[in-house]
Amino acid sequence: MASEFHHSSSSSLTESNSVVDNEQYASCSNSNVAVTPEVIPILSPGGTREWIPCCSDELKPVVGMKFMSVEEGISFYKAYSKAAGFVMRKSTATKRKALDVIAFQYCLCNKAGFKEKAIVKVGGMPNVKKGEGNEDKVPILRRRLVTRVGCKARMVMKYKNEGFYVVTEFREPHVHPLYTPGCLKFQKAGRKMNILHKKMIIDNSKVNIGPVKTFRLMKELVGSYDNVGASKQDFKKFHRDLKAYIEGSDAQMFVNNFQNKKLLWSAFFFDYEVDEDEQLCKAFWADPICRKNYALFGDMVSFDTTFQTKRYNMIFGPFTGVDHHKKCVTFGAALIAHEDIVSFEWVFRTFLKAMGGNEPACLITDEDPAMKIAIPKVFQTAEHRFCMWHIMKKMPEKVGRQITQDTLFLNKICKCVWSEEIEPTEFEEKWGKVLAEFKLQDHEWLKQLYEKRQMWIPAYFRDSFLCGIMRTTSRSESENNFYTKFTNPHLTLVEFYMRFESALDAQRHTQGQFDNDSKHKHPECKTSFALEKHASKIYTVSVFYDFQEELEIGCFHCGLEEYKKENGFEIFTIREGCRIRKFDVSFNPANLDSKCMCKMFERLGIPCRHMVWVWKAKMIEYIPDVYVLNRWTSLATKTPIFDLEGNILEACVNFVDCKRMLNELWSEIHTCVSLAQGNEEDLTDLVKNLKGLRLNLEAKKSSNNHENNGSPSKATDIELLIGATLPTEIVVKPPKISKNKGTGVHVPGTGSDKRLKGDKEKAIEQSQKKKRLCRGCGELGYHDIRNCPHKVKENCKL
Repeated sequence: MASEFHHSSSSSLTESNSVVDNEQYASCSNSNVAVTPEVIPILSPGGTREWIPCCSDELKPVVGMKFMSVEEGISFYKAYSKAAGFVMRKSTATKRKALDVIAFQYCLCNKAGFKEKAIVKVGGMPNVKKGEGNEDKVPILRRRLVTRVGCKARMVMKYKNEGFYVVTEFREPHVHPLYTPGCLKFQKAGRKMNILHKKMIIDNSKVNIGPVKTFRLMKELVGSYDNVGASKQDFKKFHRDLKAYIEGSDAQMFVNNFQNKKLLWSAFFFDYEVDEDEQLCKAFWADPICRKNYALFGDMVSFDTTFQTKRYNMIFGPFTGVDHHKKCVTFGAALIAHEDIVSFEWVFRTFLKAMGGNEPACLITDEDPAMKIAIPKVFQTAEHRFCMWHIMKKMPEKVGRQITQDTLFLNKICKCVWSEEIEPTEFEEKWGKVLAEFKLQDHEWLKQLYEKRQMWIPAYFRDSFLCGIMRTTSRSESENNFYTKFTNPHLTLVEFYMRFESALDAQRHTQGQFDNDSKHKHPECKTSFALEKHASKIYTVSVFYDFQEELEIGCFHCGLEEYKKENGFEIFTIREGCRIRKFDVSFNPANLDSKCMCKMFERLGIPCRHMVWVWKAKMIEYIPDVYVLNRWTSLATKTPIFDLEGNILEACVNFVDCKRMLNELWSEIHTCVSLAQGNEEDLTDLVKNLKGLRLNLEAKKSSNNHENNGSPSKATDIELLIGATLPTEIVVKPPKISKNKGTGVHVPGTGSDKRLKGDKEKAIEQSQKKKRLCRGCGELGYHDIRNCPHKVKENCKL
C-alpha cells in the first residue's frame, strides 16, 4: 500500500513550484551534471533535486485541457509518460453517486507515494509446524525491490456538469531520474504481451516447450531481446494466467469443446459420465478420421492404459491400430477416473457404439484383472490377448537384477517367447529348459505367466488372422513414447486435449507424407522378377520392403527339398539356407491357392519367402489377388467410408473456425516475409503496407473499444487461441484426484503417508548407492549386519 493523494479545495495550481530560467538551464548544461536531451535536472527552492522531462508541447497536459471521458485523459497522460520517460499509474478516483460518474481522477507517476511496511504474523507462516511454538520461528519473507520514492508528479482531472473532464492540476517535476530509452523496455509501460507472444506460448506448450524456452525462441525469431517486446516473467505469467483461467471450469470447457465439435462435424462422436457429485469421471471421443481409420485398419486394436493426465491422475487410454504404412494410428481415446470393471465396461461399450458395433478381430491390452473381466461382457467375437511388451518389460524387475544382468537368461527367454514359427508343444519344451537351466522352476511370477501363456505367447494364436501385426515389441513402446512427448505432470483437461490434437496432427501428417511417397515415388527393385515389380506398384513403400526381403531370401536362399502331389494339390518342401527346419507349401494350380506351414501370411498378411519360391517356380508374374490385402496397398485410404447416417466421414472435417483462420493468417505473413527478403525495395513496401494496415486496424479497434467502453481482454485472446470459451454455467465439475495403481497419490484420512515404491524403483535406488563392508558376512554389498541375507538364512534354519 502506498499513501494516496486526496482532493483539496484548491484547483488552480497552474505552475510548478520550481521555476526554470535560461541562466539556470545554461548553468546546468555547462556543469558536470549529465544532461540528456529529454531531461532538465534542476534544484527546487527547497534544495530538492528534480527532473523535468523535455518533450513536445503537444504531448504535455495543460491546466484547463478538456477530455470527453476519463479513459481519454488517462490515454493522453500515458502517451505523455512514455515520451517523457516514466510510467504512469491510476490512483484515487472519487465518484459522484448522484450521476454515477467519476468526479476526480488522479494520474500519478508509478514512483509516487511510499511502500508501507508489512506487519508479519508469525503464527500463520508455513514454516511453523503443528505443535511447535512460534517464539523461535523467523518468518520467511520474499525480498522485493522498492520502486516508490515519493514522487509528486501528477495530473488531476475533474468532472464538469457539461459532461466533460478538465485538467485542474498538472505537476511536471519528478524527484527521481527518468528512464532512458534503453531502460524503458524493462518497465511495464514498455512491455506488452501481444497475440503473437500468446500464440507462441500456447502452441509451444502443445509440444512440451515451456514459457522460458519459448521466450528464448521468440528472441531468435525476432532477432534480439529488444525486439521481443515482453520479458521472460511476462511469458511465465501468461502461462500461469492460462491455467488460472481454466481452473474451476476445466471439465465444463472440456465437455463444451466436444459438444461444439459435434455441431461442426456431424460424424464426431463424444460421450461422458459424471459421478454422484457431478464431477467428470468418464469420457470417450473419436473424430471422423479416427472412425474412418478404424473401418479400414480396425482388425487388430491395442488398448493401452499406462498413460495418465497427471493433474487429476485420470487414466488415458488410446485405442490404437496399425495403418497401411505399418505405423500406429489412433481410433479413439478415453479418460477414466478408476481402473475398475464398471469403468472399463463403459469404455468398451462406448467404443463399440462409436464404431457402429463392429468388433475387432483381436483386442490387445495389459494384464489388468478388471479389464480381463470387462472384455468378455462387451465383446462377443473379439479375441483378447495380453501385450507382450508390457510383460517382457517387467521381466528384469520380477526375476531379479543379478540374473538378468549377469547371465544369458534374458536372451534365451526372449528367443523362446518371441519365436514366430514354433508350435505350442515346442514352446512348452523350450520354456521348461530355460527355467531349469537357471533354476527358476519355483519362481512364483514365472509360474503365473506360464499358466496364462495362451493369452500372450504367439505360438498359441498362430492361426488367428493378422495376429502378428500388434505383437512386435516396438509397437507398444513407440506408441507409449509418442504420447509421452506431448504430456507433462501439470496438465488440465483442456490443455491435455489441445496436446492430444497436436499429437494426432503429427500422426496424420506422417501418414500423409508416406501416402505421398507411395503414390508419387517407387522403390528400387533388386531383381528383374515380375513379382517384385508388381509388388512395388500395389504395396505401400514400408510393406513393399518387407515383401522385397521375403522375395530376395526366397529366390536366392531357398531351395526345393521334396516335391509330391496329393488330391490335386502340389506339395513343395522348401529348405531355407542352413536352417534345419523345413517348410511345406501346398499349391493348387487351379486357383493359385497357396498355404505355407510357417503361416506368415496368416500372421502378417504378407506372402512368405516359401510361397514366393513356389510362385517363381510356377512362372507366376503377379501376386494372386487373394494374397493382396487392401489394408497394405497404397490406395487403402481412398475407399469412402460412411457413418450410420450416411455421411462420408472425411468430408465432415472440412470446416473453418477463427482458430484455423488465425493460423492461416500467420502462415500468409511468414510467406510474404520470405518472398520479400533479400530485396530492399520489396521489404520497404511490405513494411509500409503492414504499417498502414496496422494503423487502420488500430483506428477501427479504438473506435470499437470506445463504443463498447472497453478493450479486448486477456480472456478474449485465450479463448481465441485455445478454441474454447469460459462457460456461463458449470454443470460438469472437474474430476477428483484419482487414486490408481502407480500414481503415488494418497487420499487424506486414509492413514497412508508414504508412497509405495515398486521393485524396479527400489532396484534403481539401490544401484545408485555405494557398496559397503558388512561386518556380519565380511562381503561388500548393499547391506549391513542388520539386514545381512546370511543372517536371515541362519534365523530361518533356527
